[in-house]
Amino acid sequence: MKQRHYNKEHQIGAVLAIIACIIWSGNFIISRYAIHLAGPISLAFFRWSIATITILPFAYKNFIKEKEIFKQNAAYFFWMGIVGFAVYNTLIYTAGHYTTAINMALIGSIIHPIVATTLAAVFVNEKLNWRSVTGIVLGVIGIVLLITKGTITNIFHLQFSVGDLWMVAAGFCFGGYNVFVKRKPAGISNNSFLLVLFAIGAIALFPFSIYEMNYIQPVVYNKELLFCVLYIGIGNSTIAYFLWNSAIHKLGAAKSSLFGTLIPLLSALEAVWILNETFNILQVVSGLIIITGIVVNTWPSKKQHG
Repeated sequence: MKQRHYNKEHQIGAVLAIIACIIWSGNFIISRYAIHLAGPISLAFFRWSIATITILPFAYKNFIKEKEIFKQNAAYFFWMGIVGFAVYNTLIYTAGHYTTAINMALIGSIIHPIVATTLAAVFVNEKLNWRSVTGIVLGVIGIVLLITKGTITNIFHLQFSVGDLWMVAAGFCFGGYNVFVKRKPAGISNNSFLLVLFAIGAIALFPFSIYEMNYIQPVVYNKELLFCVLYIGIGNSTIAYFLWNSAIHKLGAAKSSLFGTLIPLLSALEAVWILNETFNILQVVSGLIIITGIVVNTWPSKKQHG
């Protein structure tokens, strides 16, 4: 009975992680699309402001009940909000000004599972076993296959821009977030947890966004910006983060993070659908390798949970 319950929890967690990745995969397209509409800090500020407003009606009552727990763990929530929300997404939107959407998806998906799995082994006692290592290796192989277009020597000719480096930093931030969300204090509900982190992200970015709007890049207010802000504020934030955090609690930080390797594949599918790009056999093979890595890592172990 215990094993059956464990399997069901893992299945639910996997579905939640996949849906979150589907939603998030569009974030890189928005990052590139909106570069002429708003600066990276302003875009991140709009995102977390909309997210805070959206989730407030659903989380307010829980927040009031749990506010003492938040006060007792103020440092934890402050740093989670800064690193996992304010800094992480600003880095992504900054990268969007200097590199391609596919590079952003690929680099972020390589870095954050490795960081999350390593930190999870050190800080939250998630064992780094052969499944974890195999999942990471297969995920990286699949992504490298996409990057090099099947010719490994191409890796020596890849040109990385400053935007790619911003994405490396973003990958570290999200990897750290994946691990420490597991340390969410007992008694905190998911919706109030996200409300506080969204609000911290918005408040932290507010003064910097005002400066950016006035002195670096003015905001272009139009229907396109409204669509972008609503998508990243409601879909990419409120909905996706709620699903992702739920997946982490069912699967663990290391297993959940590997689902992020689906994002380049999903981005490629969206490119076919939205941009009419051709989906080739190389993308199929790399996608299968990535999926295999996820399955190996997340498949329930009877030995550990029987």
